[in-house]
Amino acid sequence: MAARTQKGTGCHEGNAGWGSGAPARDFFLAGAAVGAGRAADLAGEGGTAAGAGSGGAGGAALAGNALWAVLGNVFYAAGRFLIVVLLTRGFASAQVGQVLYGLAVVTPLGFLINLELRSVYVTDPRGWAGAGHCLGVRLASNVLLAAVLAGLCGLNYRTWGGHKVAIILLVGLVRMAESWADVYLGVLQKHERMKNWAVSQAIKTVLVLAWAAALARWVSEIAWFLAGWLAVTAGVAWAYDRRQAGRWADVRPRWDGAVSGRLVRSGLPLGVFVTLASCNQYVGQYFIQPALGDAAVAHFAALLNVVSGLAAVQNGINQAVLARLARYYVEGARRFRRLLGAVLGVSWLGAGLLVGAVWWKGAAILRVLYGQEYVQFAPQFTIVAMAGWLVLTSMTLGDAVVACQRYKSRMIAVGIGVAVNGLLSGLLVGHYGLYGPAWAVVASGGMISLYCAGVLRSAGRSRRAAGRSGAHVEVLAQAGGQRTEG
Repeated sequence: MAARTQKGTGCHEGNAGWGSGAPARDFFLAGAAVGAGRAADLAGEGGTAAGAGSGGAGGAALAGNALWAVLGNVFYAAGRFLIVVLLTRGFASAQVGQVLYGLAVVTPLGFLINLELRSVYVTDPRGWAGAGHCLGVRLASNVLLAAVLAGLCGLNYRTWGGHKVAIILLVGLVRMAESWADVYLGVLQKHERMKNWAVSQAIKTVLVLAWAAALARWVSEIAWFLAGWLAVTAGVAWAYDRRQAGRWADVRPRWDGAVSGRLVRSGLPLGVFVTLASCNQYVGQYFIQPALGDAAVAHFAALLNVVSGLAAVQNGINQAVLARLARYYVEGARRFRRLLGAVLGVSWLGAGLLVGAVWWKGAAILRVLYGQEYVQFAPQFTIVAMAGWLVLTSMTLGDAVVACQRYKSRMIAVGIGVAVNGLLSGLLVGHYGLYGPAWAVVASGGMISLYCAGVLRSAGRSRRAAGRSGAHVEVLAQAGGQRTEG
């Protein structure tokens, strides 16, 4: 079946950092990087969606497709938020912390080893790599991921213990199933069938939530939750995602040495970027667990979970305007600044409402969501809410940097954020408990925001200089033509 012209949808794997709409990302936040920071994906969006948006039918189809992508993001974010709520209310904090720590271990490894194949596939206009090639590479990378996780668990078995090792391996299996389904999502994204993706997200969200709710009432072992999550993910991927993607592409795994090697080379840089973003998300937990224990991991992740919903909404808004923001950067600085200012205004409004609510009724919010055990962390909750304001700002400014095609700068910004977050978490958690990682998130979001603001200012100067240079050349050309006519 002939493929239609690709257009951006605003849904990315990822997204890895704070606020992405891809499955099995995390229970925390996934945002500034995943959807926003993908060079290849945004290059595709900026090139095609910008042109399509002016057409009547094409623009309507693109808007409808983007709406389904946003709905899919909403299902994902709501599901992850409610799962954390159900788990914290139904299971011991130490068990919840083990699951969240397992995600912190597995997710960056998964992003690095599994590469960013979907971004490469979706933005490939010549069709040199098929979905089957991506599935072949993904199968090989999953085998490698399984071997790495097995080795890591073997090395840390005495420290982690058998139960935590089993949890981490189950999380790894869930991640592998999600990464397999992600290739099917790439087919749907490339052929503008985000409605099918949103339906898939809704099915998985409802089933996993129902399973978590049932277990929280009747079972005390959280490993059963992961087993159900794995069954739902693999089942929906096989019974629904595969069938829908198969209508548009051949989804049988294939292996071709030249094509597979090119896929690896193309997906590795993007995979490194998303890995950095996910590390920035989880780095605090790497220091919390050995210093304060598994229960503290659950406490800290629960505080951040409240910010995750807001970040997911912000990510959807950012992805909806990215193509236009990229076009405005080329066409004129005033429209670019105006649109960026509007998006920042929306993010600051939402973050301001969150900070106000937490400042006023933080203890009550924690009691309603997670129970009495979490009320003691109301002061840290206020700091995390303030960090959320900076995280949303860094997400939006980071997306604007990518719209200006400053991809290396975007990666440098995330690297700075990871370094600051890790350094402060390591220095402060032992002396100040959860206050340390909370302030580390504030510092990380602030540093990324400052760096991205500087990049945008530099990009604006370069754009104005290029415009003056172009005008000067045009004047000289006109003058030369007049002299020739004379």
